[in-house]
Parts: sequence; structure tokens; C-alpha cells
Amino acid sequence: MCGIAGFFNLSLEDSRRAELGVLENMLHVIRHRGPDGRQSLLLDRGALGFNRLSFIDLEGGMQPLQNEDETVSMVCNGEIYNFAVLRKELEDKGHRFRTKVDVEVILHLYEEYGMDFPNRLNGQFAIALYDQKHRHLLLVRDQMGIAPLFYTFVDGRIVFASEVKAILEYPGVERRLNLKAVDQLMNFPGAVAPETFFRGVCSMRGGHMLRVAAGEEPQDLEYWDLIYSAEEEEDQGEEYYVETLRKLLKDAITRRLVADVPIGFYISGGLDSSAVACCIGKYLLNSAYSFSAEIGSGELDESRFQKLVRERVGTTHYSVKMAEEEIWKNLPQVIYHAESAVKETYDTAAFLLSDLVRQSPAKAVLTGQGADELFDGYVGYMVDFFREMQKGKMTPEECEANERLWGDPYFRYERNHPEIRKIHRKLYHADLRGEIERFSAWAESPVNVERLKGLSTQKRRSYIDSKLRLADHLLGEHGDRMFFSHSVEGRHPFLDAEIVDFVTRLPDKYKLRGTDEKYIIKKAAAGIVPDEILKRKKFPFQAPGMSAIVKRPGLDTFLSEDLLKKQGVFDVDFVQELRKRYAQEDFQLMGAYEIDYLLIVTTVTMLCERYSLTL
Repeated sequence: MCGIAGFFNLSLEDSRRAELGVLENMLHVIRHRGPDGRQSLLLDRGALGFNRLSFIDLEGGMQPLQNEDETVSMVCNGEIYNFAVLRKELEDKGHRFRTKVDVEVILHLYEEYGMDFPNRLNGQFAIALYDQKHRHLLLVRDQMGIAPLFYTFVDGRIVFASEVKAILEYPGVERRLNLKAVDQLMNFPGAVAPETFFRGVCSMRGGHMLRVAAGEEPQDLEYWDLIYSAEEEEDQGEEYYVETLRKLLKDAITRRLVADVPIGFYISGGLDSSAVACCIGKYLLNSAYSFSAEIGSGELDESRFQKLVRERVGTTHYSVKMAEEEIWKNLPQVIYHAESAVKETYDTAAFLLSDLVRQSPAKAVLTGQGADELFDGYVGYMVDFFREMQKGKMTPEECEANERLWGDPYFRYERNHPEIRKIHRKLYHADLRGEIERFSAWAESPVNVERLKGLSTQKRRSYIDSKLRLADHLLGEHGDRMFFSHSVEGRHPFLDAEIVDFVTRLPDKYKLRGTDEKYIIKKAAAGIVPDEILKRKKFPFQAPGMSAIVKRPGLDTFLSEDLLKKQGVFDVDFVQELRKRYAQEDFQLMGAYEIDYLLIVTTVTMLCERYSLTL
């Protein structure tokens, strides 16, 4: 994966030539995404730019790429894992390839199948493709939303890039805070595409394609979605599903180890990363590079489980200890790269981990990301068993909000939104309280509620998790942006297209057996992953929050009364009340179960200051 940027004229009368100097500035600020080379291509209606992080065809794989007659041009940030099969198919049809790089198959797939080409791809990708004959630009994001792609419209042009900071380099793009993203952070795991923290800048949704042609309205087209059936799946038996998942996971990992440079993997001590690591150790590599973050002590310390995996696999291992002082020291840089405020500090662990990888020979790492959302790994799936008990405790107001948001009055996704809104009204600046409905995160559903009709509670939660927690939060600001802050690529075997398809046909009982989460993964990993890890209870990845660092020097920089008044987002008196509460000797947040409002305030102010954002 790499970094892409560019722009395209929307007006038929627009005869301005592309300013390659502007594109150069855009590419420069995201050079961390691709330090191995930079190249631009001038088009008749715009320009495409590319920063390269090399994995395949190190000498000949530079982009932008063009087809045989140079009528189709493309830049792609990503990896195509089924490229070998696709390339042979296309060569048999007469297509000629200029490089050995995996993403060149995209050009020829487009020539062969037109706008249906993304459905042929198994990978992680953000594509900008210009067809000179049809005079249209296509922006495409992969099915699950692993690779990022942002865009905005300014001065008669669409401007796009892998990161928002590149778009901000384009003349005329306003630097304004998007309050809806702030409200989404306070209600959901994070901002939800197409929203970003930058007003007017949109995030492409996973499984979507944006078609832009001069003189026409842009078309946002959905080419894929995570479709669960409301009908009960035919049960093929436990042995069938265990063996199928084991094979699919091995194949998915194998595809992600294809590169002309070293590849490593993360070890968190949890089931998912352990399954990936131990599968690599058992079947695929005799030695490899592994990486882990050791966080805190006591319950937060997973180093014992990480050691079990290291010993099982036999790796060259790198680890980093993350103390509380490291969180505060690195948080401003984390927010810069994340392009997002946060309400947990574990992005800092991801930031330090990618720095660790950068110091090794490895240029990419495999992770266990996606298993929780697809195989019912969060506590919410177990809480759903007590639905009948929850019903009597829900107010009519909450039921109405749940029905509107999730298509079920008794389905609660993480929060009682009307109840926490009482806190939000105190937290927002007085000038914004009367306007909350204008930017409310739950005025309308952030997902396609039609896709939830008739689904089991488990499938409903999985679909919502994939949209709200996985794509833009865990894969986005926590994943992609932290990986690439140090020029590292993340690869996620559990999000392989074949595994995702398998999950949509997997009966619920094989995901969650009573309170035994990710049941089928444990069965598939038996004999591969150490028993102690298979038997341990689910433990959420956490890092110390603001209650642990509230007394540290430097906090006043981002929570000062003058700064809060200048920005006009939060109420000064309520923020100071929060600070006093957090500073009490016995104060402690309940991990991921309570919202760290003071961290939200701190990181929103950091974001605004770093990017000069105003209301």
C-alpha cells in the first residue's frame, strides 16, 4: 500500500491546466505513506499522484499505471491478493502487462468488465481510475474499507487523497471542524463514513464507488455490502465449518505473505493475532519477525500470553513497553496522523508498534483485526442474551431511538443515547446546545437499516460493528493511519473476501456458543494455538485513559480556559468540573465501558490546534 492524491475538473468549460506544484505539495505531506518513490501524471482533465511503498516488482512497479493504449490511467493504494489468478485469466484474453506489480490487473479488469471490476478483486485497495474515452473518474474503496480514500469538492474540482492532510494542501479547501463527527465519537466508536472531522471532506465508504464525469452529477454507487440472510442457514455440521475455516485462514495468510520484502506479524496475546501467528509458524515460515506492545501491569499486562506465542512460533521478536508517560508524550503526534479525535488511548500503542516495525527489516505486518466483528467476539454479543431482562429497563425514548438507529426498539448498541445526551448537553458550549439536532449523530441511522430487517440479533450486531467499529475506527484511524505514520502496511487475513463470504453463511451457533465467543475460531485453532490462550476469557485491548494522565504537566496546553473559549466547542465550566473529578485519588474509569469525555475534549482541541480548524 502507498499514498495517492489527485484532482479532476468537473466543468466542461474548465480549461485550466493541472497545477503539478499543488499535487507535489499534496504528496509531500503524506510522504510517510510511500518513501520509496514519487511520481505524477498529467491528464487532460486533472492529475494523478503516487507515493510508493514497494512490495512487489521493486524496480518496475511505479505508478501511475496506464493500459496498452494509454487511454486508462490509474493510481492504487493497496494490495490485490488474487492477482496471480486474475493476471493469467486476463493474459489468456489477450491483455498485455507492462509490470509484475499486483495492482496492474485493475486496469485490464476495467477494460474487460467495465464498472463491475471491483467485484473481481480480493484485497485491500483505494483506487483512482481515469477513463479518457468516457471522460470519467472512478474512486473506489475496497469492500471492508481497509484502505482509506477521502475527497472534497472545491472550485469546480474534486480533490482526493489517501489522507485528509493532503487534501488540505489544495488551495481553497476550508479548515472547519465537523461537529457531526465529534457527536459520532461521543455516541459511537468513532466517526462513520462519509463523515470526517473536517467539514466538507468526505470519506469513501467501504464497498462504494464514486463516478465523476465532467458536466454530470457525481454518482455514489454501492457495489458490495456485508449481506446476511434473514433465513436460517443450512447446518453443514461442526466438522465441516472447522475444517473450512482452518483452510480459508491458511490460504488468506499465505496470500498476505507474498512480497519481495520481509513481512512480520503482531502478537497481542489474544486469540485472533495468536491464530494468525501460530498458523504462520506451523504451516508457512520457519522464522519471521513479530512485534508486541507491553502495556501497564496487572490486568493490563498480556506479556505472559505474548511470550507463549513467541515460543510456539519461534520468531525474531521486537517489543515495546508503553508507560503512561509515553501516552502523553506521543498523543499529539498520534492525533495528527489519525486525523481524528479519540476516546481511548490505544492508538498510541499502535503508533509505537509501527515505529517498532520500522526499526526492523519488515515492511508489513499481519494482524488479527476483523475477527471480533465477524465472529461475535465482543461483550455486546453476550449481553444480547439478556435482551428480555433489558426490555423492562428501556424507556420509550430509548426504544424510539433504537428503532430509528438499528431497526429494533430493544436492540441497544453500546449506549443509551437519550441518557448520555444529558451529559452531552452539559459538555457542549452553550452556543451549540440549541443546535444539537443539526449535527446529532443519532438524528438518523448511520447504517442502512433496510439491511437489518429480519436479522438475528447476532447478525444485526455484526453488521453494525462492521460499519461503526471496524471500517473507519479500527481499520482507519487506529489501523491504517498508525501503520503508515511509520511507513508500514497492515494486512488482515480475517478480512479476506473468501472468509467474509464464509461468515455470511455460517450459522450463529458456531460463532457464539452460550457465552463462549468466537467458538469456531477456537475450534479451528485447536492444536495450533497454545491451550492457555484458547481457554482465556475475552480481554479487551486497553491502554490507560485520562484518569491516569490528568495530573501530568502539559495538560493545560489543551484544556486551558482561553483555548476552550476560542474554539467554542466545549463548555469551560463543565470541562473544569471533569478535571476535578478525574483528579480525585479514587477516581477510575471502567475501561471501555465508560466514555472518557475528558480525553475526547483534549484530543478535539489537539486536532483543532494542529490543523487550524475553526467552527
